[in-house]
Amino acid sequence: MAHISKSKAIGYQSSDVTGKKIDEEVRQSIELLDHYENERETWATKFKEAEEFRNGAQWSNEEVEVLKGRGQSPIVVNRIHPAIETAKAMLTANKPQFRATGRDDSDREIAGVFSDLFSWVWDSSGGNTELKKAIDDYYVGGMGCLMVYQDPHADLGKGEVCIKNVYPLDVYFDPHSRDPFLRDSGHVIISKLMTDEEAFKQYPDYVDIIKEAQTKKLDRYPSTDQANTEDQIFIGKTVTDDNYETTREYIERYTRIKVNYYHVYDPMTQYESFLDPAEYADYQDKDVLEVETAAATTYITSDVEIAQQLQVVEQFGPVYHMMLDPMTNETRMMSGEEHEGAVPGSTVKVRTIKMARLIEKEIVASNRIDQHRIKVVASVGFHKLYERILPIENYPIIPLINIHNRNPYPESDVRIYRPLQEYINKIRSLIIAHASTSTNVKLLIPRGSVDKKQIEKEWGRAGTAVIEFDAELGTPIVAGPVPLPNELYANEANAKSDLEYGFGIFEIMQGGGKGAPNTYRGTVAIDEYGQRRIKSRQDDVEAMLNQLAKVAVPLMQQMYTSEKVIRLIQPSGIVKESVINKAMGYSAKAIEKFNDITVGRYDIIVVTGSTLPSNRWGQFEYYKEMLQMGAIDQIEFLKKTEVVDVEGVLERSGQITQLQQALKGAQEEIKKLKGDLQTATREETHAKKRLAVEKFKTDLNQYSANAKKSTELFDARLGDKLKEMYPQNVMTQTGEVNE
Repeated sequence: MAHISKSKAIGYQSSDVTGKKIDEEVRQSIELLDHYENERETWATKFKEAEEFRNGAQWSNEEVEVLKGRGQSPIVVNRIHPAIETAKAMLTANKPQFRATGRDDSDREIAGVFSDLFSWVWDSSGGNTELKKAIDDYYVGGMGCLMVYQDPHADLGKGEVCIKNVYPLDVYFDPHSRDPFLRDSGHVIISKLMTDEEAFKQYPDYVDIIKEAQTKKLDRYPSTDQANTEDQIFIGKTVTDDNYETTREYIERYTRIKVNYYHVYDPMTQYESFLDPAEYADYQDKDVLEVETAAATTYITSDVEIAQQLQVVEQFGPVYHMMLDPMTNETRMMSGEEHEGAVPGSTVKVRTIKMARLIEKEIVASNRIDQHRIKVVASVGFHKLYERILPIENYPIIPLINIHNRNPYPESDVRIYRPLQEYINKIRSLIIAHASTSTNVKLLIPRGSVDKKQIEKEWGRAGTAVIEFDAELGTPIVAGPVPLPNELYANEANAKSDLEYGFGIFEIMQGGGKGAPNTYRGTVAIDEYGQRRIKSRQDDVEAMLNQLAKVAVPLMQQMYTSEKVIRLIQPSGIVKESVINKAMGYSAKAIEKFNDITVGRYDIIVVTGSTLPSNRWGQFEYYKEMLQMGAIDQIEFLKKTEVVDVEGVLERSGQITQLQQALKGAQEEIKKLKGDLQTATREETHAKKRLAVEKFKTDLNQYSANAKKSTELFDARLGDKLKEMYPQNVMTQTGEVNE
């Protein structure tokens, strides 16, 4: 790639070619960009060389010419590419899992939906794909970049927060920066060439300005001396004669500035926020209510409560009281101050005041503080597109630094292990050259004994066995090939092993079986030990993702202010749905929201190790043993295994468990009923016996009564008979029978 020279005087011009004065912010962007570019020139060249080297351009033009002079080919046995691809696959084996926490108790309930929202942003942006690009740049050039930004035109104009990879050579930063995330950099600049077609899509609101901008034929990518093959395509955009007139350089300069903010806290609503001067002025001018009663004076600052109270005022006036209805003995609201018959001390006076009054009385806390914010200035040519202050205190471009040298120009694995790869290529080129030349028989013959051209023709023909020669001039001598030493092959194997060791990628991790243990547990153990090297790289990735999430939170709170339905597809295929900012209650002047993410403070972190691969068989065996030991239940076991339809299995398992419990309950109920039946049977038997006894007693009493009556009747009849038989002896004056 030809390097187009750059004019350094352009940044110090006061006007463009048309004589129009250049905006000072644009001038600063151009000057800083030129300065940063000069400082990083050496590193950028190394980045480009490493990039081309990884893609197969592993010989310089000078080395290629030397090899051609020796009759050798520039052989490339690219061991770096598969090592990077394996490392990349391991670091992104699973989608990162994010967890949000609320800083205050009132925010913890919404933290869960915030986690879902960030996962939505990650998925909708193709986060895993963008992360792979950043990791690739991390290994190749020493630094990868992800950027989080707001796209106000996405989702039919509702806007989205997005994540994308940024090509590191498009990013320019303060050469004095020492922080791995560039938090101490005075500025961070993104510069790239775009055609008008590309620019109109990215900046649809500034088409007219873009058309007026001066074109700049400028390619800031460095050139290299590495020999490229015809089938190799390398990253970079060059300006050609075909697109020169419509290609322009676009600059986005991000600057960390201090902005005067006001920290406000409303104890009535527990509202807490940081407001810029304009927002604070609007906040002070907000209407609130002062409510005076006989007991105390209170204030209403909640929009919903204010709307409710104003509805009462609209109906009964700003002064009202309570009256006891003598007919129903119920209290009713009446206009005006209380009078005879009113509830004593029930008068309420409502007045509208400004929030500034509450701040003055220190009822609402307000403190002026300095807050860091990021200002972005976008320009094309010498024309400014826009200038904004973002609601974040750290740069939205988050670097993934490989080997940090306490400067913004890190080292990379490709540059460190490049000599090993070059050594492998040289050995393989020598071996192939030796194999090619050793198949041709070498003849040492006296000069003039044979025709040289004829003998080369004859010996080159397959099946040639006899060649005539002049014996008087001498006998030809056949010289055999000299074998290559075995150490040469061993050195190539050692170089390959050293390179893979440097990347933390071993043969068994790539599916190779050489040196693998005979037992399953041994294989799992070696695989786990092998991942320890890659886990150190995982720390870098997770640190970058945590910083990315930290920047994304305020951008999300600013962007997502209306109701939004979030649908996330789980690994099992089940769709999880969450709703944010759902309107719950409406009034004339206020809306109450459910899952309102615009308020509160949240921290989002990535779950440690969530992106790394897991040995499913080892995991299965581990949790199987835990299940057998009783340490976990079946539901937890299913959650930890890679069952396709985990939710369905768990649901069905729950239903079966419920049925089993119901069956067990029914069995217990049947057992109980059987016992009750036996008891009832016994009680019935006893009851029958009691009835029989009572009947016997009744019959006995009846028999006794009848017998008594019969006895009395017999005695009477007997007396009558005796009177008839012995009248002289029987009757006395008392009517008694004389014995």
